[in-house]
Amino acid sequence: MNHLLFYYCLVDFTFKFCFNPEFNFYAEPFSTSLTMATQGAMLSSGRNAIPLNPASQKAQLHGETWFHGPISRKEAEALLLKDGDFLVRESQGSPGQYVLTGMQSGIKKHLLLVDPEGVVRTKDRMFESVSHLINYHCENELPIISAESALVLRHPVHRPR
Repeated sequence: MNHLLFYYCLVDFTFKFCFNPEFNFYAEPFSTSLTMATQGAMLSSGRNAIPLNPASQKAQLHGETWFHGPISRKEAEALLLKDGDFLVRESQGSPGQYVLTGMQSGIKKHLLLVDPEGVVRTKDRMFESVSHLINYHCENELPIISAESALVLRHPVHRPR
């Protein structure tokens, strides 16, 4: 027999008040709900998405052939030849920031991959690392969606040896 459960929540940005017939009434600080929601979103990316520290992130990236290190925007754009080409580079203006440079519909695009809090994310998902974000989108053939556009990753541009 299927039971339909109703779950009511009222959020006043200080506390979240919920009523669920199965668990009765409870209240928890809004910050706790927000933290749990963020962790849930990270876990929904398919793995335990505990963000890597900056040193581990950089070490992991140096193992990726599509990571080019601290090259300029102009140098990165010169390496893109066809739609679907992409590479990741270190931002020259913002230490610890990584930029995805790719070509879509003949237009060269640059997307920041780390938010101001240091979280690697796209518009709708968080990841444990830049490598995780790039590999997830390549393996699942999903576009990376930013506020202005979408970028499909088809052809990694390998860094020169």
